[in-house]
Amino acid sequence: MDIQNHYYGHSAVMAAYAGLSRPRHVAGLLQHGWTATSPVDAHFADFPQVGRDPKRRRLLVWSHSSRAWSPSGEDRPTTAVGAPVLYLERLLQAQGWRRSDRLGPVFVPFHGTRLVRVTGAHRELAAQVADVDGPSTVCLHSEDMTDPEITSAWAAAGHRLVTAGRRDDPAFLLRIMHLAGNASRLSSNRLSTAVFYAAAIGTPAAVWGDPLTFGAQSESALQALREGWPEFHPTQLHGVASRSAATSAEDAAATALARAELGADSLLEPDALREAMGWTGPASPGPAAQYWAASPLAKAAMVLGLTKRTEESTAAMSAGGFSPMLWLRHPLSHLPRPLPKGLDTPVTTVEPLPAERFPAESPAPDTVTS
Repeated sequence: MDIQNHYYGHSAVMAAYAGLSRPRHVAGLLQHGWTATSPVDAHFADFPQVGRDPKRRRLLVWSHSSRAWSPSGEDRPTTAVGAPVLYLERLLQAQGWRRSDRLGPVFVPFHGTRLVRVTGAHRELAAQVADVDGPSTVCLHSEDMTDPEITSAWAAAGHRLVTAGRRDDPAFLLRIMHLAGNASRLSSNRLSTAVFYAAAIGTPAAVWGDPLTFGAQSESALQALREGWPEFHPTQLHGVASRSAATSAEDAAATALARAELGADSLLEPDALREAMGWTGPASPGPAAQYWAASPLAKAAMVLGLTKRTEESTAAMSAGGFSPMLWLRHPLSHLPRPLPKGLDTPVTTVEPLPAERFPAESPAPDTVTS
């Protein structure tokens, strides 16, 4: 019922697993990233009535086993369905896919957007990554890839620059899986979705380096991440080449945690997944009408102050440096667009876009969402 359901190729992966040739409109809202707060507050704040009647529209979260939040503390029921990346893992494994180390170390710098910029010493962070892991594959956010100051900082340190594409690209998750599934270690300077993806499929993953500055996030917020998920914040960092056998137990603990955070125990079989997404029987006009008309109006009402977010939702947005007023800078970017195409079959991972190819891609709006 909203554009966020189709971010990062998530609906395309879910449709492929459910046996559909392409995504349909979802009867509810689907969590689109790992969050250190409740996804109800962080992702669904613009739609305070959705989920109150789960027979009509559901709040589809990844997990009820996250350390970040408890479903019992929410004012609306949520349905745990597991993260799309775990459905992609199942699709790939059914075709004989297995992870490897052939890409060597991969680093995914924490990113901002055109509205909320990450500031800090990219050049120094790039040099630190080269010193610890050697020349690495560095996956930049699509907007960071168009910033010469950022790309030159990482390229000058000898790294290979790639991107998974824009968030409206249905192959986005396939590219992330290619990186995470072939890395000897995936690292980031902030605990983020990509770190959980890598750990969940058995790739060593860690958070280290200058966290940079993002919006209004404080040191206390970063400390909360370190204390809440210590498995990903090593007290003693070793380069990939010097990792010892003793770290295998730590990697196993991180994998178990990541799979819990992503909802591995909540994955559904195809029939049940179609039912949860509202994809059973003939297409209903309700979710389509909500997608094309009701959802954009609901967002506009929030921005204009005609409806109010809860205190928890406002706090979740502020922690990320976001403000509803930022939406007014690019109001058209939040309008719905045609649903993405389905994935090719058989489903395979896709190599990320190299830096030299990405500028040729036509730009598309990509702004922060709540």
